[in-house]
Amino acid sequence: LDKEEEENHLLSPSIARYIASCQTFEGGFGAEPFNEAHGGYTFCALAALRILGLVSIINVEMLRSWLVRRQLEFEGGFCGRTNKLVDGCYSFWQGGAIAVL
Repeated sequence: LDKEEEENHLLSPSIARYIASCQTFEGGFGAEPFNEAHGGYTFCALAALRILGLVSIINVEMLRSWLVRRQLEFEGGFCGRTNKLVDGCYSFWQGGAIAVL
C-alpha cells in the first residue's frame, strides 16, 4: 500500500465496528468482545470513536449510565470495574470519558 492507501485503510469503517463490538451489556467497553467492561478500555474506545466521528454507533445512554455508576458513594472516587474498589487513576479514565461524551 502506498501512503494514501495506508491512511485510508486505517480509517476503515470496520475499525469503528470492532470498537463498538467491545461494548458490554453493562455499557462500558472491554479489551475485546465479550470481556468485562473496564474504565481504561472504555475511555480509549470512546476517544477513538469520538476522533472517528462515530460515537453515534454505540449505545450512549447505556455507556453514560455505566460511567456514573462507577462513582462510589462512600469514598466519592471512581472504580474501574463493577464491584471493585475505588482507585485514583479511575478519576482520570472515568471522568475523562464523561468529558469526551
